[in-house]
Amino acid sequence: MVELTEQTKDGAAKVVFMIVVFIAATATRGDWLLFVVYLSKSQWQTLIDTSSLNEVANVSVSSEDVGVLERWKLQNLPLFLLLAVTSSFVMYYGVAFGFMWFFYINRRDKAHEWKCQPTKFLTPSNERHEILLGSSNMLFGSMVSGVIACYITNGGYSKMYYGLSDYGWSYLPLSAFAMFMYNDSLAYYLHRLFHNPFLYRHIHKVHHRYHQPTAFSAVAMHPAEFVLYQGYLAAIPFMVPIHPAVFVTVLLYTYYYGLMDHSGVKMDAFWPWQPPSQFHDNHHKYFHVNFGFNSYLFDWLHDTIDKPNREYAEDIFGGFGRPKTESKAKAKSLKMS
Repeated sequence: MVELTEQTKDGAAKVVFMIVVFIAATATRGDWLLFVVYLSKSQWQTLIDTSSLNEVANVSVSSEDVGVLERWKLQNLPLFLLLAVTSSFVMYYGVAFGFMWFFYINRRDKAHEWKCQPTKFLTPSNERHEILLGSSNMLFGSMVSGVIACYITNGGYSKMYYGLSDYGWSYLPLSAFAMFMYNDSLAYYLHRLFHNPFLYRHIHKVHHRYHQPTAFSAVAMHPAEFVLYQGYLAAIPFMVPIHPAVFVTVLLYTYYYGLMDHSGVKMDAFWPWQPPSQFHDNHHKYFHVNFGFNSYLFDWLHDTIDKPNREYAEDIFGGFGRPKTESKAKAKSLKMS
């Protein structure tokens, strides 16, 4: 019987860990509750019966409160908020602390094997800062997701549809592609906008204090920036016809990849359009370059991908860096020889 080497065991453990992370990361915000919307329109209508939900949540709601909630189509809101917030924090902390335990604690002495920036780590104060800021944003984001899911479930206005063939079978993949491109384009252009000198110094710099990002950094940003990113995604079901399965699947991929590319752990691209985690880690390292998240497309179109013959720094705005000086190039050449 062939005995497994230590490297093989580590590789297998890493694969298992990544699978667990992928499954867990899909619920890092309350948007999964929109599947309840789908169930509520199906034969299992009794699953969201008002009395049964309130009993499960053990929530005491006065008749006056029920009237207000019904008026705004927010019946059972306490339960939706409870489910959204609880699942978000369990998964967010579970994934982020999982990265910390698996890599930053157990494999810290092997950082050169797995870390994007193997010789540098966040300071303890920045680690505390990203956890607190990320948690406050996650609380807000999960509550918004819970409110939206509750509102739509109770018959509030939206363009969400529930029959898979309502708009034709070809519409499902086309709407998924359109939502992905909508998200990817806005993510790029808004992110690049926040690298305008004024907006960077007053808003986006909060996120860039994490020069060596971790999974906690994914949602650790200025609240105004977080609200903007949350807003353009939350608006989709109210703007265009979208099936819950398509909407939630694209969102879950976005949230999952956001955690992965902020993790600081070297991971190759899984899909052809998807950058490796080093791509966004370099954005935190070099500041004003590599603005895209889920693909290379817009960085490629605008030539804002980092290049070895350019130098980048926090005071070099624009996304293109500047030519390396001859002296620096010679110094680097001598150092490598």
